[in-house]
Amino acid sequence: MDDIRFAIKKTSPPAVVVQALRTALTLHPKAARNIVKDLTRPLHDQKRFVRKFDNKHWKGSLIMSEMIRCDDQIALQRLKKADIVIFEIHGGGFRVGHSAMYMESFISWLRLLKSKYNLYACIMSVEYGLAPKHKYPGPLNDCIQAFDYLTKDLGVPTSKIILSGDSAGGALCLETLTRTFAPGILSQSLDSPRENFNMPLPAGILLSSPLVSAETTSESWRLFGKSDIVSTKLGKLIYKEYLGIPHVNIDDLPVMRLHHVRKDFDRFLPKNVMVFVGEKEALRDDILDFSKAVEDDGKHNIQLFQEHYAHDWFMIREIVKKKDKKMIEKYDEMFVDFVVRAVEEAKSAETSRENSIIKETVDYQLSGKIISVKVLDERPEIDIKFDEPLVLLDKSSFPKPSVYKPNTILSEYSVVTDSVPPTATTAIAT
Repeated sequence: MDDIRFAIKKTSPPAVVVQALRTALTLHPKAARNIVKDLTRPLHDQKRFVRKFDNKHWKGSLIMSEMIRCDDQIALQRLKKADIVIFEIHGGGFRVGHSAMYMESFISWLRLLKSKYNLYACIMSVEYGLAPKHKYPGPLNDCIQAFDYLTKDLGVPTSKIILSGDSAGGALCLETLTRTFAPGILSQSLDSPRENFNMPLPAGILLSSPLVSAETTSESWRLFGKSDIVSTKLGKLIYKEYLGIPHVNIDDLPVMRLHHVRKDFDRFLPKNVMVFVGEKEALRDDILDFSKAVEDDGKHNIQLFQEHYAHDWFMIREIVKKKDKKMIEKYDEMFVDFVVRAVEEAKSAETSRENSIIKETVDYQLSGKIISVKVLDERPEIDIKFDEPLVLLDKSSFPKPSVYKPNTILSEYSVVTDSVPPTATTAIAT
């Protein structure tokens, strides 16, 4: 059965895939979910990367090499020890989709991070409730609860977290961040300040064809609304099934306020932003307007990439022509480069914050040596008086081991790599 599914996904013309998804997304909810799930569920070899969770804290999948061999406790240990955590929220018009629907992309990212940078990443992919059974803000609350669990309960620092969301998942990523760091934007005023300074903003965010506006009046909607994966009919279903219109007043929905933010994105948006958009998608103009607003705000490093394809081409790779498959590989590598730079920058900023803003002058007496700390607006100025000259650690020499021995204990982090044949005995940390 896997062979048949693989053949269909790899041999179907992209135009046929676009129309099939366009139709499937607007079917009866149960039929739509079953079709999309059948087309996107992990293949046999891909299942080795997935560990499913469904508990009071969150529902979804942890995706990392050989997760199939881990119980919940070990899987969570590997998540916490990972160099990078990608917090993923899938798309699907709020009515279809699941946490392991983009395994080709996920595995590509994980392998690139390991092969190019020797970094171990774990993808925490959320499985939120789907409409019409779960209406707004239920699915949003699922995402917020999962993000809180990751950052607060598990204690994973935001400096190594990259958010990733496509289509409806992009909208959920943006609102999760806003609710977490600047909730007043959604409940009070668009000018409301950031309220949560208990933790830094995440290192970065990937937005693939994100839903950033509820409007359907742009030129791209006129041009591609009848041919793109996202259709006018799907838009109406989202309004009805997810938002509950006409039974609620659209102006009373907090999510509608987010679409009008045009400045001070640094209240909730990570400094590093990567956006993918299709030139032939209905959401194109809204995404370009959003990206330009972020760029004009002047506080973010935003990268925008456009290709001549339909909605969500970066994640739905079956709609990309064979001749452009190398293009996808290039963009995967660019995304991995983006992730590493964003995390390095965030960790550097975190180190600086640990030494910043002391609110009062304090004199310490340590072994007869007085350290006087003078308060400044941003960084403390420290005047250290020693009887002997201070020797900096970076001038000291430390012995280096002649042989590096990686950890090979599964419960501590490592497992047999997915690329090693079953008969091999080589083990690496992953």
